[in-house]
Amino acid sequence: MNPDSFFSNLARFGNNPALIDRSSGRVIRYLELEGALPKVSGGIVATWAQASLDHVLLLLAVLRQGSLVAPISFRLPKTEAMERARRLGAKEFWTWEGSACQGPIDVAANAAPVLTGTPLLHEMQAPGTLLQTSGSSGRVRAVYHDLAAHIASAEGSASRLPLSPGSGWLLQLPLNHVSGFSIPIRCLLSGAAVVFSDAQNGVADEAVTHLSLVPTQLQRLLDSGAPLHRLHDVLVGGGPISAALIDRAIRAGVPIHLTYGMTEAASQISTTELLRESPKPLHAGTPLPGREVRISEGGEIQIRGPVVANKFLSSHGRWEDLVDAQGWFSTGDFGSFTAEGDIVIHGRRDRLIISGGENIQPEPIESLLLEMPGIRRAVIVGKSHAEFGERPVAFLAGDFEESEIQQFLATRLERFAFPEKFHPWPSEIPEDLPKPDYAFFKQLAADI
Repeated sequence: MNPDSFFSNLARFGNNPALIDRSSGRVIRYLELEGALPKVSGGIVATWAQASLDHVLLLLAVLRQGSLVAPISFRLPKTEAMERARRLGAKEFWTWEGSACQGPIDVAANAAPVLTGTPLLHEMQAPGTLLQTSGSSGRVRAVYHDLAAHIASAEGSASRLPLSPGSGWLLQLPLNHVSGFSIPIRCLLSGAAVVFSDAQNGVADEAVTHLSLVPTQLQRLLDSGAPLHRLHDVLVGGGPISAALIDRAIRAGVPIHLTYGMTEAASQISTTELLRESPKPLHAGTPLPGREVRISEGGEIQIRGPVVANKFLSSHGRWEDLVDAQGWFSTGDFGSFTAEGDIVIHGRRDRLIISGGENIQPEPIESLLLEMPGIRRAVIVGKSHAEFGERPVAFLAGDFEESEIQQFLATRLERFAFPEKFHPWPSEIPEDLPKPDYAFFKQLAADI
């Protein structure tokens, strides 16, 4: 489906709810959606707000007009958010404080002059998005997708996770993350509802049938006894997950699917069918339609297809092509295929720790640590070492005793891969953050 058809076909879903906000009681139906979109100017429009009904309406309004939208992390200070908006060449900056709209703010009038090298709107084919990602290197870069890429992503997702009028996807992930932004596109493509729940109902809300989670969120919901079993599909991704957590979810009746994706691929690359048991080896399913995936000679996962981003903003302030001459994007992830064609993720290339000549990939150690009762989140990074070059250190969220961890790892891990130290999770980093800032953890390890 092309972008023009995407918006013109929305009315065909008629009186079915498109957006449901339990906190305010607002329901916007498909036949009302066009008239509910706010007025925006052309150019690049930046937003800095939590996920909300009004935030989604604004994003849709920008896309409907044929412009570019740049949602920016609400975890950033407002001044930094405006600085990033300015670097992207944004004309307007929208935010909300409570239910009060604080936009549009003229970015240029509230900030220093724009950096040299900032792109002009005509270099891109709007409508589209500018989503910022730090990856695992900590270097923030903006990734440009046209709307057609997001639609292609949603169409591929629907082949494994079908939606229809009467379905409802709970939006609790930030809209500056592709995992959050993709939810409204999936829903609007199929006539499903985007649900914004209140604190009381959550996943128990009768309108909610689908849910996206990171592993830490899944564990917390299981601990709280949330009725995940009543849902139709629960999509889990965004970080290492243990086989023990998968098995626990399946025993609780959770309709769980594992997924592998990234910003540059407009969300999902592969997704499993409904799991009946923990896969061995752990994998992320087969590639979805619209994604051609291969493994390079060096063992790196590469992807091409209409979901791959067109360009990215380099550290030099220039927009550059993301793919090679044949259209392949190198993900930076090491991986392999099972005999059945499922993708096994071995870890990030730029997270590899070389210690005394041994290659240590952090992700399998993180998954192993998550097998221990009481550990909710684990991050492994390398720390400079005079003798070995680097040694792995761990940051753990949860209740743990180092002696118990040592005993647990003794029969499961090569000695050279043992973390040198086990540190508590830093209080300034939320445990359920979809993608940890590994550069932050690496610097923290160096400072300890």
